[in-house]
Amino acid sequence: MKSSNNFYTDIYSFFVLKKKINKVRMENIFSKLKIDSTFKTTSYNRTNDLNIKLKKHITKYFTKKITLCDIGISSGQSTKELYDHLDKNKINYIYGFDKQINIKIYKLNNFVFLYSLKNELMMVEYDKYCLRFRYFYFFKKIEKLLIHMFKYMNIKFKKTNVLIPDLEKITKCKFFEQDIFDIEKKYSNSFDVVRVTNLLNYSYFSKSKLKKAIVNINKISKENCIVLINRTTNKKKNTASFFRKRRGKFELLEDINGGSEIKDLII
Repeated sequence: MKSSNNFYTDIYSFFVLKKKINKVRMENIFSKLKIDSTFKTTSYNRTNDLNIKLKKHITKYFTKKITLCDIGISSGQSTKELYDHLDKNKINYIYGFDKQINIKIYKLNNFVFLYSLKNELMMVEYDKYCLRFRYFYFFKKIEKLLIHMFKYMNIKFKKTNVLIPDLEKITKCKFFEQDIFDIEKKYSNSFDVVRVTNLLNYSYFSKSKLKKAIVNINKISKENCIVLINRTTNKKKNTASFFRKRRGKFELLEDINGGSEIKDLII
């Protein structure tokens, strides 16, 4: 029951034991991990050019310490890289938002089952191989039945998260499960900078859903907030736009490689 491409993941070691793994293995794990219609794809150093640009805008527009919100953090690798780029003396906190951060893992013989806290099956591993295609979808169809089986067999799950270990050690970074389409009201008017990378694009969401996300970004943004919207292409080129909130609306500051595909919806 191994995957057709012999894709080695060892998700138990990574997520539960929090062992460091090489870059290729980590990128492969998250490229297969899907939440609703979006993959939690992560990649090293893919937003470094934008981090440099963002730092310049922060230096230009802010003299005080800032609170930044990073939405759609996946493993948190890009959040860690952003933190490393920024001037630490200018950071109050970085809030990392994602729809799914906390997970639970069941281990049964050579099988490992990765579930959301809502009992949604996200990934299955057999003998250190990620099950794909028909094998995974077979287990997906019986995801609730498996939960009952675990309870009957008294198999306890281990609660953990999908964040890289290095990120959890940074005291200025905080992480919360928040859906960009339904952000809690307590975060209204909270952030000086908002970054959304590889989440808001037409291949994932409809125009109406994208507009709803933009409304929520506006709600959590303070006046003069800097907003970065980006999508990384298959050729690893960032197509991004920087905005600044002025009198309740977003003004375009700068486009990178033609800008965000949804910038017309924002301005």
